[in-house]
Amino acid sequence: MFKKLLLLLAIIVVGAHAIEEQNIQSVMAQKTKQMTKILKDKSLSMREKEKRCIKIVDPVFSYKTMAKIALGKEWKKLSKAEKETFTKRFEKKMKHSYIDKLKLYKNQKVVVEAPKKVKKNRIKLTTKIIGNNETYKIVNSFFKKKHTNQWYIYDVNLAGVSVMQTYRKQFAAFLKTKSFQALLDSLKI
Repeated sequence: MFKKLLLLLAIIVVGAHAIEEQNIQSVMAQKTKQMTKILKDKSLSMREKEKRCIKIVDPVFSYKTMAKIALGKEWKKLSKAEKETFTKRFEKKMKHSYIDKLKLYKNQKVVVEAPKKVKKNRIKLTTKIIGNNETYKIVNSFFKKKHTNQWYIYDVNLAGVSVMQTYRKQFAAFLKTKSFQALLDSLKI
């Protein structure tokens, strides 16, 4: 349950669009405030909170990049149509997981730290989740889209564990004994 809460809070700090490098921290902090306000609003149904939060979260993630990372070396073996289908189903799985975790938010304090450029086209942004007894770190990994100044999230590290690497291991194990079509079928929600 705690890992689910961490994933939710990692996603909460996401903006309404891709972010320019110089604005990453301020936009993320602003969007954190916006998202937590929605989650605290008792006049909204859970369904309405979900819809509003997804609207804020969606555009900053590169679902295609995430799908490619999660599938690993198998990605290159797929046709264009298979890649599109996998990406759409993986995106739905990510959104479904996110929606499921919205119910776990209980007014924890969220602090967005200054981003750290780890490579020319990679930035890590640490967010601290401060609860009553403990503080936890979430690291959002951003990449710069080629020929732009727009940055997108491609991975989230929760308590030292990469979400994309976890999916990659799960999918690789699945594909050792089952077909790609079976994997696609398992992603139907």
